Amino acid sequence: MLLAHVERTNYGVHFMRLDGAKPVLPPITAQEAREPPSWPHRYVTWLADGPGPLYPGWWTLQPWRPPGPLELATGHPSGYLDWLEGWQGIVPLRPLPDPGEGRVKAHRKLVRDGLLPPLLLWWVSGLDGWVLLDGHARLAAALAEDQIPPSLALALAPSPAQMEESLGYATRAHALVQTQNESAKRAQQWHFGSVYAGIPGERLRTRAWPLTGDSWQEAAPPGWPPTGVQ
Repeated sequence: MLLAHVERTNYGVHFMRLDGAKPVLPPITAQEAREPPSWPHRYVTWLADGPGPLYPGWWTLQPWRPPGPLELATGHPSGYLDWLEGWQGIVPLRPLPDPGEGRVKAHRKLVRDGLLPPLLLWWVSGLDGWVLLDGHARLAAALAEDQIPPSLALALAPSPAQMEESLGYATRAHALVQTQNESAKRAQQWHFGSVYAGIPGERLRTRAWPLTGDSWQEAAPPGWPPTGVQ
């Protein structure tokens, strides 16, 4: 559904959307949105039982908000993400529907009422950004109302073994705290707290899938990536 080619200079990445992107969640009715369940739990259930990007490993599903203004990848079917500008935005898998479409109008009312179900994003390390897996109409509705939509973000997370390895140094160093004065203890404890708090937010590299044929060039349309890109 999406091809990406990182520039040799690592200044950015070219992307190409292919046809065939479909929602990975079932349709959410207005009645369901007005009697909102725990969306994270509902999304986890749907993802576990249906198609999607999940593969064996440890995953997190966490609320997400952009660190600044909401950035969207422009251009269709192809475009460019400029890493020099600090890109960490959203790449929709298909064009957003028109604000005047019926489903978008229905979602706009939910936006105004503060009941819009969250978008489902997926962290893709090769893009240094997020792919919009589900919620294109909801995103269009939020933008039409000049709002930042609520979002839940999938990301591959460290396994318990990897977490233990990350904490190994902190655990060993903790024994040293017992012999230090109270001021040093407080400083060390603050450090340990920040280490523990940061681990749930760690993201691992995203896995890709093999394409039909011998190489990605067979899936890409003629002329992509742009001439001169290596």
